[in-house]
Amino acid sequence: MLFFFDKDLRLIARIKTFDGARWSVSKKYWHLPDTIDNRIRFKISSPLLPSMEGIQQLEQFKHWLQSKRYSQNTIKTYSEALQSFLTFFNQKSVFEITNEDVILYNTAYILKNKLSSSYQNQIVNAIKLYFNTIR
Repeated sequence: MLFFFDKDLRLIARIKTFDGARWSVSKKYWHLPDTIDNRIRFKISSPLLPSMEGIQQLEQFKHWLQSKRYSQNTIKTYSEALQSFLTFFNQKSVFEITNEDVILYNTAYILKNKLSSSYQNQIVNAIKLYFNTIR
C-alpha cells in the first residue's frame, strides 16, 4: 500500500506508528504492508484473499512456525508474504502451484510493482519454507 502526501510532520508521525511503515528514499513515498488489518483501517474495499484451501494452508503454516518457536515478527512477516503469494494464485489449487508460478509471481507482482529486493527476499524465503516443510 503506497501513500503520497505533502510533507506534514503530523501525518509523518502518525504513519510511523503503523507496523511495517517504511519510507522509500528513492521513490519518495510511504508504504505499508498490504494486510487485511490495513485494508480495513484505510477502508479499502474488496480485499483479495487466498482461496479457502489457501487460507487453511496458511493457518497450517502459522501453526508450524509457532511450533518451531519462530519469533512473532517472523511469523507475521512470513505469513503475510505467503498470504500475498496464495492470494495471487487464489484461482489455482495450492497443490498445483509450480516453480514456474513462483517466477510468474515474481515477474507479474513483485517486479511489476517495483517492490524492494528485501521484500522480494522475504517472500521467496517464506514460499520456500512453506513448500519445503508443509506441502
